[in-house]
Amino acid sequence: MEQLLYARQRAKSWFVAHEIYLMPAIKFLLMMIILLVMNWHLGYRYVMMRWVLVILAALVSCLLPWSGMTAVAALYLLGHVSALSWEGTAVLGAMMFIAMMLHYLFLPGGSFLIVLMCLACYLKVPFLVPLLAGLFGSALSFLPIGIGVMIYYTMLSLEQNAVYLLDAGNSIADCFLQILSGLRGDSKMMLTLLVLCLSALAVYGLSHLAVDYARIIAVGTGGILILLLFILGGFLLNVSVSYMSVLGGCVFCSAVAVVASFWGDIVDFSRPEYLQYEDDEYVYYVKAFPKVGLAEPERRVKEINSHREARSSRRDAD
Repeated sequence: MEQLLYARQRAKSWFVAHEIYLMPAIKFLLMMIILLVMNWHLGYRYVMMRWVLVILAALVSCLLPWSGMTAVAALYLLGHVSALSWEGTAVLGAMMFIAMMLHYLFLPGGSFLIVLMCLACYLKVPFLVPLLAGLFGSALSFLPIGIGVMIYYTMLSLEQNAVYLLDAGNSIADCFLQILSGLRGDSKMMLTLLVLCLSALAVYGLSHLAVDYARIIAVGTGGILILLLFILGGFLLNVSVSYMSVLGGCVFCSAVAVVASFWGDIVDFSRPEYLQYEDDEYVYYVKAFPKVGLAEPERRVKEINSHREARSSRRDAD
C-alpha cells in the first residue's frame, strides 16, 4: 500500500509540474474522440468528416476552456444534424439553449458534463459519469447528466428516423411530430434519465457524510442503486432491459470510480483526532482525520574513494 501511495504522490507531482503541456494534450485527445464518435454515428455532412477539419477543431478546442469545448462540440453536432433534418436541428438547438440557460443560472462551468454524458452513452459506459460527478462534482451535477441523456436519445431517434426525415414528401410538421412522438413515447429514455440523476444525487449525498470510507460506500451504493432501479423500472414501465449488461456496467464503472477516488485526497481513518473549542455562544466538538501524505525518502549517497583511502593509509604507515 505504501508503494501505491508513493506512486500516486509522484504521479500527482509530475502532473502538476507538466500541467501546462498535459492539459492541452488531454483536451486535444478527448475532443478527437468526441468528434470521431460523432462522425461515426452522425456522419451526415461529409465535409465535416475530413481529417483536416477534425484535427483543426481539436487543436482549437485544446486552447479553449471546458465551456468552449462544449460549444465546439455543439456546433459540430448541429452541423451534422442540419444535413439530415432542419427540424431535428431545431429540436436539438432548443435543448442546447435550455441547457445553456440552466447551466449559467445554476451550475456555471459544468457544461462539459453534457458532452461527457453523451460520449459515455455511445461508448456503453453511461453509469461512469454519474458516479464520478457525484464524487467530485456538486449537488446540481444531475442537471447536465439529465440533459446529456436527453440529447443522446434525441440523436438516437434521429438516426432511427433518418429515412423518414430524408424523404422530401414529408412536410415539416410531420417531421416535427415524428421526432417529438419518438421522444415522448421513449420509456427507456425516461428510465435512464431518472436512474442516472438519482444515482448522481445519492453518490453526492453519501460521499459527503461524516462516516469512515464515505466515498467507497457512496460508489458501492450508487452502483447497487443503478442496478435495482433499472430492474424495478424495467418491470414497472415494461421496458426491455439487458440486466446482465447493467450488472456488468455497474461493476466495471464502480471499480473505475473507486480507482479514481484513490487519486483524490486519501484520509487516514485509523488516526482520528478530537478537538474542542468554543466561542461566546457555542462549544464545538470536532472529530478530524488527517490526510495521508508521504514524504519522499531521502537518498543518501556515500562516496567511497579507494585511491584516496589507500594514499592516506600509506601516509599513516610512513
